[in-house]
Amino acid sequence: MAKIVKALQNILLILLLLAGGSAFAQNQAITEPQLFYTKRIQLGAHINSAVRGGINFKYGWHQTGKKKRILDTELAYVRHPKETNIYGASQNPQEYSYGKLNSVFMLRTGYGQTFFITERPYKNAVGLNFNYSLGIATALLKPVYLDILNISNDQTRAFVRAERYDPDVHIYQNLIYGNSSFFEGIGNTQARFGGYGKASLAVEWGAYPDEFHTLEAGVSLDVFPTGLSMVAREQTRSVVLFFIGYSFGWNK
Repeated sequence: MAKIVKALQNILLILLLLAGGSAFAQNQAITEPQLFYTKRIQLGAHINSAVRGGINFKYGWHQTGKKKRILDTELAYVRHPKETNIYGASQNPQEYSYGKLNSVFMLRTGYGQTFFITERPYKNAVGLNFNYSLGIATALLKPVYLDILNISNDQTRAFVRAERYDPDVHIYQNLIYGNSSFFEGIGNTQARFGGYGKASLAVEWGAYPDEFHTLEAGVSLDVFPTGLSMVAREQTRSVVLFFIGYSFGWNK
């Protein structure tokens, strides 16, 4: 975790240096008449410090010349810090995380703002933005099912069956072959509701003012008062993640 945080800090420093260097760029100035863009559409993907990732959609509209309001929607896969993948006991072992109760997908929907710290006055120049959003976090908890070796009552037959993981029942790891199909038990998925906050710095570049690319780094916080059952015998009430991501979009 410390290495990941250090790497993200270095990326933030690089973003700041790139943005500062853009002021000295010798690119051709944009001299043709500029349209006043009032809308902004942005699509992207990211990876986070839990070694998982997600996808993101932002829709922005004009507030001032250097500020836009945004609607921010994101779907991310979240992993508990205590999860450790190991291999099952079969001859063709599959990976699984012993003690993991649920796979958690986080749907974040919120409102925020984008502040344009530096502009892009040149073709192919680089700008620096600050983003934040606050809103509702919906955690989708899909139960973990494992392939378990079972012995018939008369001790004459052995068979493998998909079973929902229960820490009080599945105590013998030598009987666990690995994860079952992801779709096993998907109908038992449950939702938990909480809140989230997210902040980031983003470097933006593009050959023309009506299209752009961004490299973004930041931190998110999800809070669930009732807790999430991610691993056995523990309720997770908050999730803090560092992330980096790439996105592209259009100004209209």
